[in-house]
Amino acid sequence: MVTSTLTLKKRRNGVYMNEDKKYKNQAGLLNVTDYDYLTIAIVGCGSIGSFLGLALSKLGFKKFVLIDPDKIEAHNVCTQVYHSNRVGDYKVRHLKAVISGNHEEGANIATHTEKLKKGSIIDADIVFSCVDSMDSRRSIARAVIDSVEKNGKPRLLIDGRMHRLVYRVFTVLTEDKESMKSYITSLQGKGHSGACTEKGIIQNVFGVVSVMIEQLRKVLEGHAFPGIVDCDLERYKQSPRNIKTDWKSSGVNA
Repeated sequence: MVTSTLTLKKRRNGVYMNEDKKYKNQAGLLNVTDYDYLTIAIVGCGSIGSFLGLALSKLGFKKFVLIDPDKIEAHNVCTQVYHSNRVGDYKVRHLKAVISGNHEEGANIATHTEKLKKGSIIDADIVFSCVDSMDSRRSIARAVIDSVEKNGKPRLLIDGRMHRLVYRVFTVLTEDKESMKSYITSLQGKGHSGACTEKGIIQNVFGVVSVMIEQLRKVLEGHAFPGIVDCDLERYKQSPRNIKTDWKSSGVNA
């Protein structure tokens, strides 16, 4: 387990002050009004990224950067947050509408339909990597490193991977050079090459999104967290791991 050394200023010093009590049922677990000033980047707005955006907005986060060049296709509807009447629209545009719908007072959401490339900067405090290829993950990692060198952020990178009924979540504090090095090493190779009809199913999507958000909560609240979480839903087996020593262990590299 890793103890979070990430120090993010709490806006209201832990005092719950949401006048309309909108988030009262969760405030004892995560008082998001302490952290809603943070900008969260979601790179990849497909199965994982779309439901992650929905869930984070339900928690109360309001500032997002959504990055995905893809448009909604018919087969996306069964495992992503999108509606069938939006097929052909950019994913980031529909996800922006979904997130905005949870905030009557408005949300601050930037959308980008270009792929990350050499020299790209991600202007966010936290980055969620929700893509489905190792090439894309390498592009995200490169952009994160360049952004940290230029702007001192993002401070946190969480990477969700899944295939069939298994998933893996990496959680890395970008200031931890040893963990970042191990994470970069985990990006070698091409990843999983199984049948396209076994890429994912909705319960696995919900599982990986839940773990990614819980990792975020642990980091924000200063709790110890595992650098890697593996889960096999078919066998109901979940394994927390140490990112510095266990990144080679069996898991998902889809």
